[in-house]
Amino acid sequence: MKLFAPLVALALPTVAPAVCPTAEDLDTGILFRTLDGDTELFRRVSENVVLSTYTSGSEESRILLGQGLYVLDNVGLAEGELLPETQVRFSYPMPAAEMPRPTPEGDWAVDVTVEEGGGSEPEHQSYAFGPVTEIGLGKCTFDMIPVVQTYSPDPYEVTDYVNWLPELGVSYLVQSSHAHGDDRYIYTSVEAVR
Repeated sequence: MKLFAPLVALALPTVAPAVCPTAEDLDTGILFRTLDGDTELFRRVSENVVLSTYTSGSEESRILLGQGLYVLDNVGLAEGELLPETQVRFSYPMPAAEMPRPTPEGDWAVDVTVEEGGGSEPEHQSYAFGPVTEIGLGKCTFDMIPVVQTYSPDPYEVTDYVNWLPELGVSYLVQSSHAHGDDRYIYTSVEAVR
C-alpha cells in the first residue's frame, strides 16, 4: 500500500515550477488561479479553438473559445458530466479560423445566433479592444489587451471586461457588470501543466 500513493501522484498532472507558460503549453494545459481559490484550465482543441474549464468550489463549467476569446459554447458540469440543460451555444457567421484576433485599440461587431433551452434568438455582440499593456500574474508578466464586450438585446445590460493575452492566445473574465451589480474575478497566478 505504501507504493500506491506515490504511483497515483505520478499519474496526476503536475504544474511546472517557476517557468512562465507559452502558447505551446496549451497542448498540455495552462492553469490560472484566482484570489478566491478558483481555477481556470485552458487547453488547445484546435489551432483556433481553446477549451476553458473553470472550477469554483464544487461548481464547474466548460467553455469553448474561438481565438481564445469568443464564446462558442458554454455548459455546466457535475462530477465531470455535461449538464445539457445549462448549455448555451453561439453560432457565428464564420468559422473560428476567420474570427479576428484582437488588435490594439480596434473593435469588432458581429451578429450571432444564441441557442439555449431548445430555442434560438439573434444577438449583436460588440468588442472594443484597448491598448496593449502589461499584466503580472504571479511571477509572470505578459502583454495584455483589455476587451470590453457588450450584447444586445440584453435585458440584464451585461458588459463583460476580459483580459486577452496575445502571447498565450487565451482570455479570462475580470469583471461582469449587469443590472444587478458587478462580479469581479482577480487572477493571481498562471502555470504550465505538465
